[in-house]
Amino acid sequence: MGLEHATLRGILRSASTWMSWPLVAALWVAPARAEEQPAPGAKDAVQQKEGDISDLAESASSRHQLDSSLDSESEEAPPEFTIGPSEPVAPGERRWVRKFELSDIKSYFAEGELAKAKAAYDRGRYRTARQLLETQDATPPVRYLRAMSALRMGQWATATEELASLAEDHPPLRDYCHFEAARAYERMRKWTEAIQHYGAVSPGARRYEDARFDMAYILEKKKRDYAGAVAALTPLVQTDSPKPNNPAQAEAWLTIARLARYQADYNGEHRAHLAVWALHPFSKEVSAAVKGLRDLPYVPKWKVARAETLLSLHHNQEALNMLERMLPKMELPDPLTCRAQFAYGTALRKERKHSLAIRALRPVVEQCQDANLRARALYVLGYSEGVVEPDSAIATYLKLAQDYPEHPYADDALFYAAQKSLERGNKAAAMGYLDQLIARYPDGNFASEALFERFMVHRAEGKNEAALEALSRIEELKGKGSTHESVQRARYWRARVLLSLGRAEESHALMERVAAEGAATWYGLLARSRLTHEAPERARAVLERLRSPANASAIWPLDAGNLAQDAHFITGIELMRLEHREAPAELLAVDRKGRSEESIRLLFHILHASGYERYARSIAWALRREGLAAPTEAETRLIYAAAYPHTFRNLVVQHSRAARVNPDLMQALIREESAFNPNARSPTGALGLAQLMPATAFAVARQLNVPLATPSALLEPRENIRLGSAYLGSLQRRFAGNPAYAVASYNAGPGAVDRWLSRFPDAELDEWVEQIPVEETRLYVKRVLGSAAAYQLLYTSGSFTTLAFGERGSNNAGSR
Repeated sequence: MGLEHATLRGILRSASTWMSWPLVAALWVAPARAEEQPAPGAKDAVQQKEGDISDLAESASSRHQLDSSLDSESEEAPPEFTIGPSEPVAPGERRWVRKFELSDIKSYFAEGELAKAKAAYDRGRYRTARQLLETQDATPPVRYLRAMSALRMGQWATATEELASLAEDHPPLRDYCHFEAARAYERMRKWTEAIQHYGAVSPGARRYEDARFDMAYILEKKKRDYAGAVAALTPLVQTDSPKPNNPAQAEAWLTIARLARYQADYNGEHRAHLAVWALHPFSKEVSAAVKGLRDLPYVPKWKVARAETLLSLHHNQEALNMLERMLPKMELPDPLTCRAQFAYGTALRKERKHSLAIRALRPVVEQCQDANLRARALYVLGYSEGVVEPDSAIATYLKLAQDYPEHPYADDALFYAAQKSLERGNKAAAMGYLDQLIARYPDGNFASEALFERFMVHRAEGKNEAALEALSRIEELKGKGSTHESVQRARYWRARVLLSLGRAEESHALMERVAAEGAATWYGLLARSRLTHEAPERARAVLERLRSPANASAIWPLDAGNLAQDAHFITGIELMRLEHREAPAELLAVDRKGRSEESIRLLFHILHASGYERYARSIAWALRREGLAAPTEAETRLIYAAAYPHTFRNLVVQHSRAARVNPDLMQALIREESAFNPNARSPTGALGLAQLMPATAFAVARQLNVPLATPSALLEPRENIRLGSAYLGSLQRRFAGNPAYAVASYNAGPGAVDRWLSRFPDAELDEWVEQIPVEETRLYVKRVLGSAAAYQLLYTSGSFTTLAFGERGSNNAGSR
């Protein structure tokens, strides 16, 4: 018999999962979560005062719902973990923080009597399992399996006693034990004890949300303590950052609205319903919230919050429509008006209506007092001005850097001011801004960009020693400024300068290193292409290494570094050793910020070695996005294989060949455009796998003489890949087979590429890509062609495609 959860949420949630849980136990005794907070029991539940629900909701509406990631045109997620590449260390010189071997995830129940007990447990023979475990030492794994066996048999009192004891003795399983003990107490109808154990589940634990809902259910239904139930749910809705796609928050707000009504707090109920409507506009709870708002006013503050949320979810036009109805009735510098006007300007920028965005944002900069909002407004204003009023953009960026030197955008602003100054021909001013950036923010994420900009200027002036010195400083950077991509770029261009100085041997040795360590990257592709033409013997050596990677047994050991202190990692490893189904999800909950690359690779290999490929793939994707070296090694080759799947391969091959496009190039383009999500929708309206704009798809369909594409048809993989391949093929033909120009056109339009070719008529291909003035397109070209190189590395047994470098100014660098 399965053990059913006593709460309403549990009935809906656990009927299919309770019987199928394997079990959980321990790996090593580790510190408990820092600053654990005892949660309220029945007697000490936080009491709500009259008006508290309204205050809670008003606090939520006062927080800006517009995520700062929307301030940038690229809207890419910030780096998760990269702290910079590290040089290889000889085995004898290695200093381990936490050496991790494959044996560290070996099951506790792999052999002997423990294996028999585990097998009996898995077959539902819980009494037998418990009897076998009685003869074993009372280690945490044995104690947990014994307690879970009692739980399965319905021996609630025994189970709660053993789980509560284990929760105190063994921190890695603390939250799981408290949660299961609470469930058992519910079956015993001991509501106070159940509340205490649900409340003991740590904030941040994977079971925390469920524990808070279950505690609220008991307080509401069994105790009739409505204020206590609100207190139980309050932590779920008190967050510093907006989470419009979090279903738990929407459910919590709707439940709080019901609890407010029970307490005759109708103002609180009104505000809680507004929170659902504004902060979670596409949740399943919103229809109930709208029903609850019938005949009640929609308060302006909540309308602004809803517009911000819609904008965060890329529903730009809906947000614009709402704000356009509101703003004529509002007046600056009222703080709410400042928020609304900034959101309006950001929406216009997202829609690329830059002149209108400038008109909306300048009053915010001039009249609003909120420092963070004003800094963000300056940043977005600078971008739009950079498109249509470059001189104004320089002044705006400099004002941001001057007024808010501690703001995260300050180094960005100096960099963009330098870029715009270079475009306007003011080299001296630009170099001054770059020097300020490097001096003030040496550990910032724009330090390497500033140094590379200096390199490009020095190289163009023929100042080779100064150019090489700038590249050396890039390789010496630490912190966020140092990434694999920035170091590879520096090494590639160092090799290019060395060759121009007649130091061919040094140049080719460095090119060989870049080609081998970054074979699945843009710079690795460039280096391999150069070697093919300049040093064929070295190119052949690189290709041989790529085809014959090191043995997979060389993967272990890896260093967990400070990851070994992460509570989710500790718990996840314990669950992994006991074959618990929630182990991979626990490991994915690890806080990856500030971790070394090797520790994140360790996460991937733990999941991969344990057969959790889907979970491993998400780690691989993050690793590749942020930079990963040495794909010639078996260890990183496994990561690349997970990060570059052959999803939709048959359709890609069929339609790309019909369009005379390299299938690997099309596969790479789809990967970078949509991450193989056929339902992907961009902020600008592009749809499907190849992210086609409806107007473009319509024109391509007409050229192919096929049924005209509709927006819904573009979400169908076959149609999208066919039209995307045909469009890319037409761009390649327009640019004489040059893949870089075709890919740039796919992103920015062929007209833009024509302008850039005219602007840089003497540039070789690698120079031309570095000088693409639109950052989004520049990075896009590098990612797509680097991804195409990755697909060839992983799946092509024949020759590797290289780029052909034409004579300077010929702009005919196609692929071979």
